Amino acid sequence: MEINHENFSVSIVSHDSWEKRNRVSNFFELVYILDGEGEQYVNRSVHPYTTGEIFLLPSASCNGYRITKKTRFLFVRFTSTYFSTYHQSSSVNYSDWFNRLNFIIGNYDQGEAGLIGNPTDKEHVKSLLNLIVSEHYSDNSCSVFLVQNLLVSILVIISRNIEKQLLDGQSFSDKRFVNMLHFIHFNLLDQEKVSVEGISSRFHISETYFSEYFKRNANESFRDYILRSKLKIAEARASLTSNSFKEIANELGFTDSSHLNKMMKKYYHRGMREIRNKVTAA
Repeated sequence: MEINHENFSVSIVSHDSWEKRNRVSNFFELVYILDGEGEQYVNRSVHPYTTGEIFLLPSASCNGYRITKKTRFLFVRFTSTYFSTYHQSSSVNYSDWFNRLNFIIGNYDQGEAGLIGNPTDKEHVKSLLNLIVSEHYSDNSCSVFLVQNLLVSILVIISRNIEKQLLDGQSFSDKRFVNMLHFIHFNLLDQEKVSVEGISSRFHISETYFSEYFKRNANESFRDYILRSKLKIAEARASLTSNSFKEIANELGFTDSSHLNKMMKKYYHRGMREIRNKVTAA
C-alpha cells in the first residue's frame, strides 16, 4: 500500500538486498529505517545505518543501500510544486510548505552533523514518523489529511535544526535581528513579506532606517542577502534535483532562466549548466 497525494507519497518496503527504484521527487526523499542494518551510499559518501536512522536524499543523487540485515524502509517523497497545488480550502499553508522545502534543500549540509542534531527533536520526528507508519496501515479516509499535517510538523523540526547549524558560530547581540533572519529564511519566496516594507512593518523599524540597520548587523545589504539566499537554493536545486532551470528561476522569483544564470555567474562565477554538469560528471 502506498499513500499518494499531489504533494507527497509514503511507502513502506522491505528488502534483503537493494533494488534500484524509479523515484519521482522535485525536492528530496525522507528515509526512516524501521528496522535493519547496513550501509547507505550517496554519490561518493557511505554511511552505516541501523534501526531508527533518518536520512534526507536529494532527488538527483546517486544512492542505494548495502543491506547486511533485512531492512524495512519508510520512504516519504516530496513531489509538490507550490504553484500547482495551492488550495485556499486546505488546512495546510502551501506557501509555508514550499518555503520550507526550499530552505531545507538549499541549506542542508550532508556532512557528519546529521539531519537532526538535537536529540529531543530527533525523538519527536521518530514519534511523528511512527504515527505515519500507523496511518499507512490503517483503512481510514482521513489518513492522507493526517499524514500531510504530520509532515508539516516534521518539516518545521528539520528546518529549525538546519537553521541552528546555519547560524552556529555566529553571534548576534540584537535578538530582533535573529528573529528577522528566521522570518526571512522561512518566507524567502514571498516577495510581499520579504520586502523592506513588509519586514519594516513586522519588526517595527522605520523604512528609512531599515537598510542601515540590516547592513550593520549582517555586514551586507538586505538586497544582497536576499539574492545570495535565493542563489544558494538555486545552486542546490541545479545540483541536487532534475528541475528545469526555467522552473527553478520562476519559483525563486527571477525574471527568467537567463536572469538567474547571469546572477549565478556574477556571485558564484559559474552558471547553472556548469553546476549541474559538474555533478553529473562526478
